[in-house]
Amino acid sequence: MNKTIYQFALIFITLIFLTACTGNIDLESENKGIQHYKNGEYQKAIPLLEKAEDGGSSSAAFYLGEIFRKGEGVNQDFGRSCTHYIKSAKGGNNNAYLLAGSCFVMGKGVKQDFAEALKWFKKASDESEKTDLTESDKKYLTRSLATMYYSGKGTLQDFSEAAKWAEKAAELGDANSQAVMAFLLYTGQGVLADRKAARIWAQKSADQGNDLGEVLMGVFNQYADSPDMKAAFDWYEKSAKQGNPAAQYQLGTFYEEGIIVPEDIEKAHACYKQAADSKKSDNLVKALMDFEARQKKQR
Repeated sequence: MNKTIYQFALIFITLIFLTACTGNIDLESENKGIQHYKNGEYQKAIPLLEKAEDGGSSSAAFYLGEIFRKGEGVNQDFGRSCTHYIKSAKGGNNNAYLLAGSCFVMGKGVKQDFAEALKWFKKASDESEKTDLTESDKKYLTRSLATMYYSGKGTLQDFSEAAKWAEKAAELGDANSQAVMAFLLYTGQGVLADRKAARIWAQKSADQGNDLGEVLMGVFNQYADSPDMKAAFDWYEKSAKQGNPAAQYQLGTFYEEGIIVPEDIEKAHACYKQAADSKKSDNLVKALMDFEARQKKQR
């Protein structure tokens, strides 16, 4: 076989493989379906997008996911939307990676799987410069990665990775992540302890009305080198009103011991009970039981 024929054979084989990979996608249906979608003509878009998706179009699958997630021309159906998003993500559509990760976190349209969620979140992060992520999407993505590394969901627990992602989310203005950064810096988990920086992040979070930031501001004021118990009480009260059980517990101690406010056993009991009823921690239930036991002894 001479050189020219050999080169032709290579080109021909390459074309066969390319055709095998893409030949089933109905580009006409895909393009028309997407155009109908963008024009708000959802009933016209759906059959065309479904046809294109059946042929392997990840773009069509993505738009079908959008239609069912938002309830555009159909009943809202998160399970169906996730089926399409996951199909789109597996087809390499980077706009679907974040949504596919969310589906695995929620267990919608698929069995809940944190390891799979983490995989798609990481792909979404790696491709973030090429996608149309909103500021809200970026906050959600970085906050989710921080949470998964901190809690060890879908991966080994890794405080340094958690801190890395929490800092990214905090810098984007995510109030919850700002509180997490404050906590990590205060305790030295995953980062060098820095109580001054911790307070700055807690203040940023609290200024946005975040209950975690508020309770941390209470802690920082109560246990500072020069405590400000009035400020601590005020922050706990703000956080407790939002249902934060740690703040409710702290208020209970203030009322029980008469710190800043007059001793009030009934209010203390109400605060301890609120905290325990949240069922967030066995320690809060034990704190209520211990309080009731102390009161019983004093009668």
